[in-house]
Amino acid sequence: MKSLQKIAVVVLMYTLTIFPVGDCFAQVYDFNKIAKHIINMLTVSSVLIAENMDVIDTHNAKLGMPVPEDEPYSYKGINPVNFAITISKDFTKRSGVRIKFVDVGKDEYGIRNPDNLADEWEQVQISKFKGQGLRADAGFGEYSRVDERPKEIVYRYFHPLYMNEQCLKCHGDPSNSPTGDGKDITGSYMENYKLGELKGGISMTFPVQ
Repeated sequence: MKSLQKIAVVVLMYTLTIFPVGDCFAQVYDFNKIAKHIINMLTVSSVLIAENMDVIDTHNAKLGMPVPEDEPYSYKGINPVNFAITISKDFTKRSGVRIKFVDVGKDEYGIRNPDNLADEWEQVQISKFKGQGLRADAGFGEYSRVDERPKEIVYRYFHPLYMNEQCLKCHGDPSNSPTGDGKDITGSYMENYKLGELKGGISMTFPVQ
């Protein structure tokens, strides 16, 4: 899986060789287009993991081959979200573009990871996209000042994430729990999300100055 992670980061970095980051960045480059390229790469990576969870977690399973039914099965700690987050953290170190996965939480379940709590700007964006449902082309970006450094300008972009069929396997109806206790394969409680509900989003901050 480390090789997959490296490939994903390399492709993300290639995006920024086409659209360089730095002081000259603000002159001509389209931040929205760059953000969408990054999101597409993260989406492809997440889908790849989601579609191959059984291969990852089944002993002696191989990509492109039927999953053996008589082999031991155990969760290896790899899932679409944490894989994308790992890629994003590595990408941030290499590029300076901050990528954050935002979680809105669901009723009494709250959010799974406190690091994914939305800040004030992200909360405003979340309110814009609630109720729209499964719009793959959705997103919003604008220039903004950094509160801690008033003279520093950044470009912030938010892409909403809605629940699809793959997401519901871990975040959907607890009665479909694979372990029969209302939890998903990762050991977290399934939050009873419905298809098309807003789960959160990907928030990106690009350095401009």
